[in-house]
Amino acid sequence: TGEVTNHGRWFHFESVEQSDDGEYQCRVHNEHGETSHSFTVTVEAAPYWVKEPQNLMYAPRENVRLDCQAEGIPTPTITWTMNGQSLSEVDADQRRSVSGGVLKLLDVEVADTAVYQCEAKNKHGSILLNTYINVVELPAQILTADGLQYRVTEGGDVALQCETFGSPQPHELSPLLSHYHVSLLTDGTLEVVNVSQTYSGVYVCSVEESNISISAHLEVYERSLVLAGPQTLRAPRGSTALLRCEAFTDPRLKHERQIVWRRDGAKILEFTVFHNGTLRVTDVRPKDSGVYSCEVITSLDHAQAEGAISVVGTWSMLRSLETTEFTCHTLISSPLTETHFLPEFIVESREEQHTEEARWRWEELKRVPGDFREVELKLHPFCTYRFRVTAVNDLGRSEASEASDYHDTPPAIPSSSPSNVRSDSSEPGTLVVTWDEMEKRLHNGQGFKYKVWWREAGGHDTRWNSSYVDRPPFSVTGTGTYTPFEIKVQAVNSLGEGPEPEAERGHSGEDVPLEAPGGVDVTVMNSTVRVKWNEAQNVRGLLLGYKVQLQHPSTAPQTVPFFKSEITGLKLYSVYKLSVTAFNSKGEGPRSKPHGFETPEGAPGPPASLMFESPTDTSLVLFWTPPTETNGVLLGYIVQYQQGKSQSDPSTTHIELQSLDSSSYYLVNVRARTAAGDGPAVTRRFATLLDGVPPSNISMYLGDTYFNMSWVPGERDRNHGFHIRYLRKAETWQDSELVNSTQGFYSLSGLQPGTIYHLQILHQNNTQWERIVQTEGPGTSESWGLSETFPSSLPLHPSTQASVWDKEADSEARPMKDETFGEYSDADEKRSDSQPSICASKLGSDDSLAEYGDSVDIQFNEDGSFIGQYSGRGPPRPATRARGPPLPPPSSLRPPSLPPCPPSCTDPAKHPTALNTQGSARELQ
Repeated sequence: TGEVTNHGRWFHFESVEQSDDGEYQCRVHNEHGETSHSFTVTVEAAPYWVKEPQNLMYAPRENVRLDCQAEGIPTPTITWTMNGQSLSEVDADQRRSVSGGVLKLLDVEVADTAVYQCEAKNKHGSILLNTYINVVELPAQILTADGLQYRVTEGGDVALQCETFGSPQPHELSPLLSHYHVSLLTDGTLEVVNVSQTYSGVYVCSVEESNISISAHLEVYERSLVLAGPQTLRAPRGSTALLRCEAFTDPRLKHERQIVWRRDGAKILEFTVFHNGTLRVTDVRPKDSGVYSCEVITSLDHAQAEGAISVVGTWSMLRSLETTEFTCHTLISSPLTETHFLPEFIVESREEQHTEEARWRWEELKRVPGDFREVELKLHPFCTYRFRVTAVNDLGRSEASEASDYHDTPPAIPSSSPSNVRSDSSEPGTLVVTWDEMEKRLHNGQGFKYKVWWREAGGHDTRWNSSYVDRPPFSVTGTGTYTPFEIKVQAVNSLGEGPEPEAERGHSGEDVPLEAPGGVDVTVMNSTVRVKWNEAQNVRGLLLGYKVQLQHPSTAPQTVPFFKSEITGLKLYSVYKLSVTAFNSKGEGPRSKPHGFETPEGAPGPPASLMFESPTDTSLVLFWTPPTETNGVLLGYIVQYQQGKSQSDPSTTHIELQSLDSSSYYLVNVRARTAAGDGPAVTRRFATLLDGVPPSNISMYLGDTYFNMSWVPGERDRNHGFHIRYLRKAETWQDSELVNSTQGFYSLSGLQPGTIYHLQILHQNNTQWERIVQTEGPGTSESWGLSETFPSSLPLHPSTQASVWDKEADSEARPMKDETFGEYSDADEKRSDSQPSICASKLGSDDSLAEYGDSVDIQFNEDGSFIGQYSGRGPPRPATRARGPPLPPPSSLRPPSLPPCPPSCTDPAKHPTALNTQGSARELQ
């Protein structure tokens, strides 16, 4: 703010301000030198107020804070007095404290009413400020009227007033504050937000520690809604449009509801609004286009929905076109008849000189607004065009105008260059340049050719070589192997050359790499090997990658395309050799010197199989085969069943488990061991086998010369060999070959057709099973007496004798028919245990042996072999005699498969093991 006076000798401050504080320097100089002198200006100020306390009225027990802040240079000191006395002279009071310019009074009383002075002072003066603190006590009052009515719609907010007065300030009671929609403001107002119907009712505002209160009534109305608002319509000119406005309003507000329609924000007065709110717009005109809003208004709320009307018109046909030519631009004029509201025109062209007639197509060139009547088009030189125009609006397209006359554009030099210029070299020493051919309409004139440019990239000779060709590709020989070149292709015609193109990078043809990668090294990590090598040199092409060939004594060499630094899945405890080769598009180069490595020993795989035999009902003999993948030197095996058992001899592949419980199943684990650890276990569920017995429940199928016999072996029965005895009248007993109880099927063959046979199975000199049956086919009628049927030396059960006696008596009473013989089962014999005699009337009803049919549901294939025996069906039910085509010879019959898993098994691993016909062990599948 200062200025220089007295010929530059004085620097004068007319009115000093705080900003003038600082250091000033005066400098003088002449031809002999210069000198300077510094001045320091310090600006000070008398005290002035920054913050002043206010005169206020307080209620008892309130806290008072008086802020008195002043500034000045130097900083002023602040002191307090009360009613003119220094606070140090007034009686000390713990409720009163001073900290600089702040005076605090806690829990004020009426006696604290006083004038408090704040004084700020420095060496330039002092200032004094008086503040009146008035502590008064007045009775509580509620100023808001009682019984006010409040109305609000659902989802809205409402404020229930309860203005109070008193000293101290009254406190209102509000048990509703636990509701998160309700809050009590400092002025006593109860604010309720997002109101629902549950908030309707009477509210009471009462003052704490007093008996005064008021009530307020809140009524919540249903919110107004537009259920079906106006839609967006396209209305033809002159038509009538209807816009819906279906609304809902609380019935208590329906008498005051209004529906107001607006177009583009302006209220509509000229159209009819029906009682249901629908607006009818008649004789639609362009001015009726716009956004229509339907607003439902009540005294409490309003709802709104929007729609629109677009007015569309019809068109007349376009007349002929006029074209005006200048250079390569054409001006098209399009006189029209009367049209209505055309949004735009579409101008189309068809080039016919350079296009085959079969490929002539109208192509869209430009779109222009509906108020345009001419358009300028940019065309290709040296072409023949025809034009047409189509009008379009919301209702669709008009028919196109008649095509214009032919219009020829003059020739010109090419305006573009070929695209996708590249090298496509496949043979060493040859550069092949190719590109995408340009369309004929882009030739722009006669005598069109391509000018090919090439030069070696980075070479000493920077001159370009060039040649003219009619079409791609273009070849250059003697270029070396995979030599980089700069190439470009330019379009030219009889009028000159087109724009100079940018150079592209290409290469002459590749050849296979000459050198193998060096520095091959491996790092082995269990079954993974990490391979690294030095980058291949003299690749003579674009390096596409590397291939690693692995050699293992037990497998053929394999080649791995190498896109990562690790090869996984190697066999443990194996010797490998690998070599690396680089490859490009021409093939692989030489391989590196084989590099050998070994994979470490690892835990073996599981044993290849686990089988068992059960010589007694308390012992198992386990058999297993070594692991397919030993992964090292086998040290032995671990067999686990409840208590572990170790087998240290790796050549031993069986073990006998003794003193087992015949009523229990055992889970058995067998795992192999190497120095690297234990391998995974092969696990099976086993149980000891019980002593087997011949079958006692046999189903039969009767052939002409054979009996097919089937039974279900016991789940855990050990194999038991037995013979089937058979007797023909007047002959001696004969025995079949030895039959295994685990077979489940046997065909007794070599019998006579139409002949009755007595069959028996003995066990420990007792009859285990017995049957009288007849083969199919014609034969002699036979009847057996009891003495002939059962020699006296044969011990028979009484029930068996009674049964056969009745049957023989029946056979004597009635001749037996061949076709009535059928299947038998033990069910009848079992029934006869409880029925010593059989009703003669039933036996005499039919001379068929089907009365003794087996109670098990047995079905047979066409060859007589049974099916369904192990199908897992439910309880057996009576069977009927099977009929079918002639049966094949018994020699073609095959024994059935193994029995199913017992009910206690839930997976294949739990299937009990059965012995085969030779008694050797079967592996559990």
